[in-house]
Amino acid sequence: MFATLLMDVEDLIDPDSDDIAKVCADILVEEGVQATLCIVGEKARLLEKRLRRDVITTLLQHDIGFHTDFHSVHPTIAEFLKDKSWEEGIVEAIKHEAPGVEAIERVFGVLPSCWGGPGNTWGPQICEAMRQLGVPSFVYGFTSVPEQQVHRFEGIIAYPEGHYFSDSVFHLDSSVERHLERVTSGLQSESNSGIFWSQIFIGHPTRIQHTCFWDEIFANGVNPDVIDWKPAEKKRPLELEQTLENFRKIVRAIRNLPNIKLRTIREMNAILSPLPSFPLNSSEQEEVWEPIKSKLEGMVEWPILPRDFEVSSICNVMQQRLPQIERFALPA
Repeated sequence: MFATLLMDVEDLIDPDSDDIAKVCADILVEEGVQATLCIVGEKARLLEKRLRRDVITTLLQHDIGFHTDFHSVHPTIAEFLKDKSWEEGIVEAIKHEAPGVEAIERVFGVLPSCWGGPGNTWGPQICEAMRQLGVPSFVYGFTSVPEQQVHRFEGIIAYPEGHYFSDSVFHLDSSVERHLERVTSGLQSESNSGIFWSQIFIGHPTRIQHTCFWDEIFANGVNPDVIDWKPAEKKRPLELEQTLENFRKIVRAIRNLPNIKLRTIREMNAILSPLPSFPLNSSEQEEVWEPIKSKLEGMVEWPILPRDFEVSSICNVMQQRLPQIERFALPA
C-alpha cells in the first residue's frame, strides 16, 4: 500500500513559526523520508519578504503543496462559496486562490502538487478552479467512492482523508503511544484489505511549537485588524524538546512499517495520472452522497466559521456534481 506523510505550514502571525517549519522538515530528512508540505500562499510571501531562503531551501527537500491563499482569514473557502452557483463559484475560487498558486510557484519554483483545504471549509468549485490553474490534485477530500479509495473529481485526483496525528498531544508520551498504535494498526488493516493509498497527517509545525493554534483569533467569523494579530503562546523549551522527540518517534515508526510504501503526493500523481477512470453509476452515487453530505454539514462545527453558517447551497451544488466523481481502475 502507498501512503503519504502530510504537514500543513500555515502560521501567518508568528515569525518564529518559520524556524519550526524548518526544524520539522529537517527531522523528516534526517529520518530518510519525504513529506508533502501544504503551504499557505501568504506564508510563502512572508518567507519571501523576510528573506528566509534557508527555510525555503529546506522545505524544498520535500514535496510542496498549496494550503489556500489565506487559510482562516475571512472569507474562508466555504464563506466565499456559500451562495454561489457552480459557474459563479469557479470564478470566485480562481479570484481568491490564483494569487496563492502564483506565490507558491514563484517562491518555491514549482507548481503545487495539490490543494489542501484549511480546517473544515470546502466547496466543489475549488476543484474545477484548481484544474484551470494547473494544480492536478486535492487532499483532505470531501468526496469519496464506495471503497474509500483515491478517485477523480472534476478532472483532478482526489485523495480522501485518512489517518491523523493530533499534534496537540505530541508532548505527552502516553498519548503519542496510543496515537501510534491506532494509526499503525489502521494502516496495516488497510494494507491487508487492498486499499491502494492512505493519508498520514503528521501535524502542523506551528502547533508543535505553540500551545494552541495560531488562528484562534479568527474564531466565529471574527476578522481582527492585522495590528491586533497576536502570536499564540509558545511551549516551554523542555516541552518543545519532548514534542520534537515524539515527532521524530512517529516519523521513524511509520517509516519502518512493513508493506507501506511512502510516496509524496507529487509521486502519487505521477502513478495515478495515466490510469483510466470511470464515473460512478446511479446507485453508487446514492451510496456516497450521504457521507459526503454529512461531511459538508459538519463544516458548521469548524470553530473558525460564524456560528450561524449555512451549508445548504454548497450541499446542493455538490449533489449536482456527483456524476463528476470517477473511480480509478487501480492495479491489484
